[in-house]
This record gives sequence, structure tokens and C-alpha cells, in this order.
Amino acid sequence: MKVLFLEDELPTARAGDIREVKNGFARNYLIPRGIAVLATEHQLRRAEKLRAEAEERRLRELNEWRDIAAELAENPVELTVRTGPTGRLYGSVTNTMIAARLSELTGRTIERKRVRMQEQIRIVGTYRLPVRFMEEIDATITLNVVSEDVVEAEDEESTTDQYAITDEILAAGEIDMHAWEEPQAVDALALIAGRILARNIPQFRVIHGKGEGKLRQAVRDRLNEMKTEGTVILWGPGRIDGDTDADSLEAVSWFTVS
Repeated sequence: MKVLFLEDELPTARAGDIREVKNGFARNYLIPRGIAVLATEHQLRRAEKLRAEAEERRLRELNEWRDIAAELAENPVELTVRTGPTGRLYGSVTNTMIAARLSELTGRTIERKRVRMQEQIRIVGTYRLPVRFMEEIDATITLNVVSEDVVEAEDEESTTDQYAITDEILAAGEIDMHAWEEPQAVDALALIAGRILARNIPQFRVIHGKGEGKLRQAVRDRLNEMKTEGTVILWGPGRIDGDTDADSLEAVSWFTVS
């Protein structure tokens, strides 16, 4: 059946286009919804005007989406999620969640298929994601995945908790864990990694002390696991990358997240 499209129905056709489509598609979907009409001689006279209006509308939309894409590319998008004590998510961030957040920020509907995820997101941190807003409009956005628990904790005035990860600690790039219990120290590492990544702090140091070496070994075992997971890029003993001081080698480890 030959029909004239009154509205864009991508990727099938744009307004003003004349197309051969299946009878059922035309009678059950296109025509009842006012998207297209039968291509009669009377209706075909409208085609040129419809094409001109559609092209004008398309150019206007392109310019609007181009501005939106540029703004999102320059300003990080924050997505708050629930996490466990180690900073890992309950499940993972999906393109549906990201599309919903982008739609909320822009006031426009952004379909999930427009968000192209190249990796699974299962831990808090900063990610770079390509988004296709329209056929000709692409941008790479910065997504900050933030733990809801961390946001709540940062809003609290009290920081008397022995195991609190404060802004002062993150800014210093170093945390003293030599008096910590092993479980709390191990759990804190992933949380720290996610938070320093969100703050663009590439390298961090952990003071774990000498003692019997149990805490030191637990910290380094966890750093090995995080490297395998991809959370940590590099790690090593010493106060900084390349430090060869013997005392530091036994007391401190460093790790790099980006």
C-alpha cells in the first residue's frame, strides 16, 4: 500500500515521504495514529509542503539537540545509587537508568538505546559514555556514579566515626589505617577508590603499619583483587610510585585508579 507520511516515523520515513508499506502496518498503525494517509492524488498535493515543514523542524531540532549535547559534554552527570559497604552496587547501572537521568536533566525523552555502554558499571566512580542524541548529534558524557550512603554521610555534621572517609582524608591523598581492623580496612578500599576517581585524584596512599603484617597483607591482597576487577590500574608498596625507602616499603602502599 502506498502512503504519504504526515509525520516523521524513523527510520521508515520522514514527513512528506511517499512509501510502499505493508497493508497491515498502514491500516493498523500508521493511518489510525495519523502518522500517514493513503497516497491519493488529493493527498499527494500536500507532500511538498510537508517536506518543507519537516526539514525546517528537523533543522530546529538539530540545533536544540546540539546545544543540549554540548552542555552535557561539559558538565558531569551525577547518578545516585544504593551500594553495599564496599562501594559495590546492588546490581549494576543500566542504560535505562542513565537515559532516565538524562531525560530528567534535559526535559526531553532520551531512549535507552541512545546510551552506549562499553562496560558494566558495578562500582561507584567516574565513567565516560558515548550518547547518540539524534542521527547527527553525538557526545561523550562524564557520568559520576555516587553512593546514596556516601551522599548521606557527607551531609552529616559528625565525623567522629573511627572508620569515616572524610573529605579531608581524600584531599590529603592518604589515609592512616594502622589502627584499623582488617575487615573495615578491606571494605574501605573500594569505597575510597570510587570517591577519589569521582574527584579526579589519581593516586592514593594507605598507611597500614608494620606490626605482625596481617593488616598490611590484607590491604595488599585486596588491592590485588581490585586490580583484577579493573577498579585499580596499578598499585605497589611505598609512599609513592617508585619510592624505594625501606621503612615506607613496610608501612605504606599506594594505588592508582586512572
